[in-house]
Amino acid sequence: MADRILSIEETLEQMRSCWHGEDLAVAETIKRLFRARELFFSDAKIVMEQFNLNVGEFDALASLRLQGPPYEQTPSNICQVNLVSSGGLTKVLNSLEKSGLISRRQCADDQRSRLVKLTDKGKKLIEEALEIVLARHEKQLSDALSREERDMLNKLLMKINQLGMR
Repeated sequence: MADRILSIEETLEQMRSCWHGEDLAVAETIKRLFRARELFFSDAKIVMEQFNLNVGEFDALASLRLQGPPYEQTPSNICQVNLVSSGGLTKVLNSLEKSGLISRRQCADDQRSRLVKLTDKGKKLIEEALEIVLARHEKQLSDALSREERDMLNKLLMKINQLGMR
């Protein structure tokens, strides 16, 4: 018989049964956050694959598009927004440029840096992909949470994410 994948709540119950006498509330919270991230990330990856993009490429294109006109940023900004290293981003940008999804030009303010810009082809592709991803995420969230619950979740996540700013 094949092993059945346990739900997150079954996994947590199993963890509680093996870890007697200890308060596992923090572990439960973190595991639930990780699982939620994985659910949304896995779903987004399906769409990325349909558009022949890997995660790094999708993130770079999305950060350029969500920046607004002229859809142009420095590599440093893209790294900061996407929490990636400059070495990892260089490989991504080379691939996107080769595919005609971005262009790069010398930065007027800093001759050591090159500005990254979405091409029309890149803008069209990421808009289509983002529309699908966001619609799927909207359905997942609205199926699971009321508007009030989503507002509360956003407030709580904002509070947690401010920890890194201290």
